[in-house]
Parts: sequence; structure tokens; C-alpha cells
Amino acid sequence: MRKDLLDLIREAMNQHELARDFYHKMAHLTSHPETRETFAYLEKDAEENKARLHQCLTPKGCPVVPPVHDVHLAEHLKTPAITPDLSPKDALALAIKRSQALVRFYQALAELQAPGEIRSRLEYLAQAELNHKDKLEYLYDNVAFPEVW
Repeated sequence: MRKDLLDLIREAMNQHELARDFYHKMAHLTSHPETRETFAYLEKDAEENKARLHQCLTPKGCPVVPPVHDVHLAEHLKTPAITPDLSPKDALALAIKRSQALVRFYQALAELQAPGEIRSRLEYLAQAELNHKDKLEYLYDNVAFPEVW
């Protein structure tokens, strides 16, 4: 694999490591037990996403990312303030906004590239992050609106 592609995948892995560290810190900042659990879940999820990206560096290659439709929930959420009494709903909103930023980042980088391997990898990273955002939005719907259960 070319060095520029290796660097791209390693940077994406670094972003998930930063996310994992952020969620870990948030889990220890909050006083709300359910929010602590939410951040612990997000921390584990970021670690799993990093591991999936690591597969891209192996002969096996990147795992398949199923297509998902962006429902654009993130655009309707406000980024909550980080406080010790952050609710699980706000913790998920924070994670959704973070994921949305990564989707946009990878999409913007892909648009700057000519068709080819680098553009394909960036589109893959954008799709993988969009899948993660979709998962977070699903969780948010179930936390924010539990009355539908």
C-alpha cells in the first residue's frame, strides 16, 4: 500500500483514538450514572471502529461498510455544553455532532481528490463514519424519545 494511503488510514485511526480518549474523560467527568454508561459505550465503540480501520492495513483489507442513508438528524441538534450533569441524551447528541464533523471532513477531502485510490479511501472513511453516525442517531431516538417503546 502506498505511503499516502497508509498515512490516511493511520490518521483516521488516530481520530478514533482521540474520540475514545474524549469519551473516556467524559465518562469520568459526569456525575450521572446513565451518562457514564453511555460514554463508556461510546468509548468501546470508538475502539472497535479503530480496530476495523486497522483491518485496512492488513492483507484482508477494509471490512465492507453497508450503505446507509443520512437522515440529517445532527443538523437539528444543538451541541450541548459539557457539564458534570450531562444527560445520556446530551451525551449522544455530542457524539452525533462529533461524528457528523468527521463525515463532512472525509467528504470534503474526497471532493478535493482526483478519481483514484485516495478518493476511494476517503469515500470509504466517510461512509464508515456515516454508518457510525446512523447508529448513534438510532440510539439517540431511543434515549430521547423512550415513550415510543
